[in-house]
Amino acid sequence: MTSKLSRAALVAGIAIGASGLVAVPAEATNSVSTANYYVNNPAIGPASNVTPESATISASIDTGGSMESLLPVPSSGVLWSPNITIAGEYWNDGTAPSLAAAGPSAKNYAPINGIPVSGSIADVSATITDAATSNGGVNEPGIGAKSGVPQAVSNAGADDYSDVTFEYDPVADYVANGDVPGPEVQFAQDIQVPTTAGVSNVSTMIGAFGQAAQNSSGNTPLKPGTHYYYWIVQQAGGTDQATNVNVSAWTGATAGTPAAPANNSYKCYPNAAIMADPTLASYMAPGATVTYGGTTLPASQGPCIYYYGDTSGATYYQSPNGEFTTPALGKVAIARKAIAATGKKPSATVEIANASGYKASGTVDLTIGGKLAGTVKFSLGPKAKGNFKIALTAKGRAALAKSETVKVAPVSQSANIASVSSWDQTLVGKSVKL
Repeated sequence: MTSKLSRAALVAGIAIGASGLVAVPAEATNSVSTANYYVNNPAIGPASNVTPESATISASIDTGGSMESLLPVPSSGVLWSPNITIAGEYWNDGTAPSLAAAGPSAKNYAPINGIPVSGSIADVSATITDAATSNGGVNEPGIGAKSGVPQAVSNAGADDYSDVTFEYDPVADYVANGDVPGPEVQFAQDIQVPTTAGVSNVSTMIGAFGQAAQNSSGNTPLKPGTHYYYWIVQQAGGTDQATNVNVSAWTGATAGTPAAPANNSYKCYPNAAIMADPTLASYMAPGATVTYGGTTLPASQGPCIYYYGDTSGATYYQSPNGEFTTPALGKVAIARKAIAATGKKPSATVEIANASGYKASGTVDLTIGGKLAGTVKFSLGPKAKGNFKIALTAKGRAALAKSETVKVAPVSQSANIASVSSWDQTLVGKSVKL
């Protein structure tokens, strides 16, 4: 099961403006907060290997993978540039006990920066608000002085990543829909990019050029001779090292309702954060249950994906648009008359012209009465032509001696593919006189 966290319900934030760093009050119920991915907007990269029906498109993303640090916050707050926005973090605003002994030297801390890279065991900050209470028949031991205080917990080799989706749309469709993606927009398969420090490059092939490529990839071909926009949508970050736990008893313990009804409420938390709280950790034991409102409920519902936020509070980023134009398909024409060479070993060549703006290559079969008379293998660049030898069979050599006309097979018998191989250019010419 996949569960996306509600930032308003689970995380209290820090708001930054011209007046400095201001604490946002926490909600009444217990909650867990972890460090954000502080990432930059993705940059679109160039298109390459553009064919009439396919292209490779690229982008650069910042997954925000770096060590978590805790910034000491004096009682007067921290002054930030008004251009900076950091939201979605829970921090100790002085109302919760400090890890250090209470007194004039006690400090508040705000989590800063991203989380460790994928597969690391470096520490990441987690803030768990879990005060000891007894309410509605639910005894909640809490975590004492650590409640509401950022703690350093191991990343535990978590599989952290950003999901990236490439999207593309013909420009005419995009413009006709008011300069937003129209009904013809298509999506490439999601790519999971491991969290790393710095910039990660990501690319994918869209479309497929030719029937063979379409069959092997399952991709829908692009339209030849068409101008396209493309962009990416990047999820800020997530980890699948997380579990849905039933926090009905945990959150209800602070709700102030003595006769609270049963409330089966699952929430997705990173495993590292769950293990930092004894109560939540006990929920992950095999067969664990919680009792709330006189009803016993399962404590865990298995794995989930925990999504992290970003500096603007959004879950996804969208890059600017890139663009490319697919070349138009042309025609591959086979001459109506072969060029014969007499002698001890008679032979023949035939001219083939490629009118396309893209390469053409493949096999053309020539037949008489449905029987193979000869095979022509060719390869041509854009807007090129050339003479290619006909590999004649015995039937073809006999036809050559009589200057007979042979048919161009619509499908290659020898290669079991279209006569112009896997490329989609139209083959022109139905017969050749030997």
